[in-house]
Amino acid sequence: MKYMGGKYFLKKELSEVMKKYIPPEKCSGYLEPFCGSLNVALMMSQDYECHASDYHPDLIQLWKEVQLGKFIFPTEMNEEIYLETKELVSPNALKGFVGFSMSFGGKFYSGYADKYKNNKKENFLKEGINSIRKIENKIKDIKFDCCLYDTLKPVGKLIYCDPPYKVTKNPVKYRTGTKIYDKFDNEHFWDIMREWSKNNFVFISETTAPQDFISIWSKKAHRSASQSSKTRYKNESESFQVEKLYVHEELYKKLKAND
Repeated sequence: MKYMGGKYFLKKELSEVMKKYIPPEKCSGYLEPFCGSLNVALMMSQDYECHASDYHPDLIQLWKEVQLGKFIFPTEMNEEIYLETKELVSPNALKGFVGFSMSFGGKFYSGYADKYKNNKKENFLKEGINSIRKIENKIKDIKFDCCLYDTLKPVGKLIYCDPPYKVTKNPVKYRTGTKIYDKFDNEHFWDIMREWSKNNFVFISETTAPQDFISIWSKKAHRSASQSSKTRYKNESESFQVEKLYVHEELYKKLKAND
């Protein structure tokens, strides 16, 4: 399923790094508090007891219904249906599916995707259905919760965080619905990461971090979900950035000592 900021192309490398440093026997399970489209969670759930959560109610409702085999895929799609689902009361699995799968760039209700495909023969509905069909049997044992990340109290967990990335031009916004937004507090996030790092093994995806967090892996990657020639970033410095995986300095010392 298309998802803004998803780690589809990095999931294998990210999971391999974390598994190398913290194998299953060294932790009490895997936690992903910003699970999104489950790209990394699916890789980790093959070897760890997996808990995936997110603040987005429609997304988590979708995963729960897919997990139970109760989700009914839409059989047709047009802009009228797209806009109708946008007004459904949350949490709603259909709203989650349409809002991401049928939106431009995988950004929740960012515009009906078919309007931007120009002459490409793409069937976004079919693609969305097929992407979920491929993983529906792989998420049976994942525990799902809809909650704020900072309400969790993990102990002994291997934790992977892929939060809304810090930007400089506009405030970071973390979606709670289609009309209401919360600003994501990056300073508070790093404080929570420090606290969690005392009793857990915390790995964070970002491009920058406070000085007490150390990068243990990096790769140049495309950061825009949009592939349209009309809206794609104009120069390489904006469209490509160095993705990094950070750990707190205290965990870094332990990881280096065990190398």
